[in-house]
Amino acid sequence: MPDVTPHLGLPLLAAGQAQKHVTHNEALTLLDGLVQLACRDKDLASPPANPAEGDRYLVTAAAPTGAWAGLSGQVVRFTDGVWVGAVPAAGWLAYVADEKLVYAFDGSVWASLTTAGSAPAATDRLGVNAQADATNRLAVKTDAAFLSWDDVTPGSGDLRVTVNKKAAAKDAGFVFQTGWSSRALFGTLGGDDFVLKTSPDGQSFHTALTAKAATGVVAFEASPTAPTPDAGDATTRLATTAFVAASAAAATARVQVSDAAYTIRASDRTVAVIALTAARTLTQPAASAFPQGTVLTVMDESGACSGTCTVTIAAQGNDRINGLAATALVTPYGSLALQSNGDNKWTVNDRGLSFNERTFVDVAEPASTQVVQGGFPRITMRSVNSDPGGNWNATESWYTCPRRGIYQITASLRVKDQSSAGTQYGIGVYTAEVDGPWFLWCGVGPTPATRSTYPYSRLSLQSAGDRLRMFSYSDQGVYVSAAGLQICLVADAA
Repeated sequence: MPDVTPHLGLPLLAAGQAQKHVTHNEALTLLDGLVQLACRDKDLASPPANPAEGDRYLVTAAAPTGAWAGLSGQVVRFTDGVWVGAVPAAGWLAYVADEKLVYAFDGSVWASLTTAGSAPAATDRLGVNAQADATNRLAVKTDAAFLSWDDVTPGSGDLRVTVNKKAAAKDAGFVFQTGWSSRALFGTLGGDDFVLKTSPDGQSFHTALTAKAATGVVAFEASPTAPTPDAGDATTRLATTAFVAASAAAATARVQVSDAAYTIRASDRTVAVIALTAARTLTQPAASAFPQGTVLTVMDESGACSGTCTVTIAAQGNDRINGLAATALVTPYGSLALQSNGDNKWTVNDRGLSFNERTFVDVAEPASTQVVQGGFPRITMRSVNSDPGGNWNATESWYTCPRRGIYQITASLRVKDQSSAGTQYGIGVYTAEVDGPWFLWCGVGPTPATRSTYPYSRLSLQSAGDRLRMFSYSDQGVYVSAAGLQICLVADAA
């Protein structure tokens, strides 16, 4: 038979033992010291100076000194003027008075079970009137739950509930069920857009509402559509009135750019360049971030825009503008209106060329003595009626295209036959004096000195720097008595 109890090590009485009261009293003393264990402190490395009879301490120091030497990890009590240690076993509990915390011995160290105020410090599962499990680590069964700002500590007056997920592709949301079958979900589900979904059976779900994370635009995918009033039209009150009002306000959003590069925001609707001394670039927002079908207008209000002092509108990333990475304003007071497809494309749906005068030229040779016979000689134009852009070279008799675009070319030539047999004759305006589809063939004569006037007109796509000149041909020979030429840009090419 052992001499002590297995758990607390209380001494046992032996048969025929003398002075049994000593053993009995020792057991009672141990019980008094270890049952309902409440210690004064656990952080001392040596005994206090004036202990009272019965004082108890947890010795957690690795190398305690004085009368506690060799008692590390033990429960010590002051009894009959000496310190007595008790080696704890796993599962012992001790209340530490100076911290107001409960500690448990796990077989090697004392660890706190509570925080100040006797609330649980940490637990891997918690059930309130319900059984928590490995999936639902917090389980609550109740008819009502109450959350309020902290007016005890006191708090700040705020109350926030945070639902955090690891990545955008994960779910952070709330599920509403009937009889354990889901009927509604809301949150950021599989993305960063805020989504509300409903279900009639817990299997198929309908997206009722989506609020885009990038733009804040709210879409009601499952709702029937209704006519949307024009911006500013308050005669029709729909469920979307607030949205229409917001759209109207956004449609007037205007930003002014003064002689600088600028990154256009998704909230901008009109970008006006009010000063320009050098070529500048305006970078569009991502097409996916701009409301589909909404017009973005870019305009030159400085009047300084030109073929060399351009305003380039550049697409972002892999977006394209009419299939290109960029387009440009090259006309004073010109403008562009663009629409996004809501994904990766922009379309120019209007281009304002409000000041084309600088691309126009009107030249003539009213009293020519030039003779055309064989070859394709250039027609000399020495009388300049209009050339505000300075694009006509009177010495070379050619027009230099200031930029890429569609040009309207009109011309006329009056000739007089100088042969008795008549002549095959033609007129052309092109970048080189050669025959081709741009050349108009005619006939003169056969009476000598017959006068004929030939009109010429065509549209031509030209690149910046192309030189257009007027030329002629005659196999028998003609006199040029008068000539006229007009060239004007009618449309910029993107």
